Amino acid sequence: MTKMLIAYGTHEGHTRKIAQRLVGFLNSHDVAAEEIDTADLPEHLDLSVYDGFILAGSVHQGSHQRSLAHFIKAHQGILSHRPTLFLSVSLTAVHKDEEHQKEVLACIDRFLGETGWTPSESLPVEGALRYVEYDWFKRMVMKSIVKHQGGDIDTSRDYEYTNWEYLEKHVLDFVRHHFATEKASVQ
Repeated sequence: MTKMLIAYGTHEGHTRKIAQRLVGFLNSHDVAAEEIDTADLPEHLDLSVYDGFILAGSVHQGSHQRSLAHFIKAHQGILSHRPTLFLSVSLTAVHKDEEHQKEVLACIDRFLGETGWTPSESLPVEGALRYVEYDWFKRMVMKSIVKHQGGDIDTSRDYEYTNWEYLEKHVLDFVRHHFATEKASVQ
């Protein structure tokens, strides 16, 4: 059975939710998956037991988490020799026009350049607006930004934009592609 590790960095918890949901999804498809927060790594982490990796980070103010970058740099050797998928979670990914997509890809390229890592695949993932969880100041800043872009501005509720069906299909295709010898068990 293929064994995958999902290592993530998160600011507000949505990327954690993505990682946890993907663990359940992969486990239901006969892939042994586990998740770890790169800001709270176990003391004795042995990456050699994993066949592949999904790394996920959210974008805030144009940057991914430092803990994720440190994790990648510290484990560059094994990550460069195993199938890896990078998920870049952002609100910018919600917008499918050319200008926003260029911005998303530039942010991914900048992060990969900073870490020196080249994943097997990268995927922009739509994030979430967590108005209810923001403090007053952040809520107003986010509302102003989102309003300017024509987005959801009712601050009495949260908005989740992640296209779960597309994300799960992409992750399953990634596993099937890179672990073709086990294709029969990954259905």
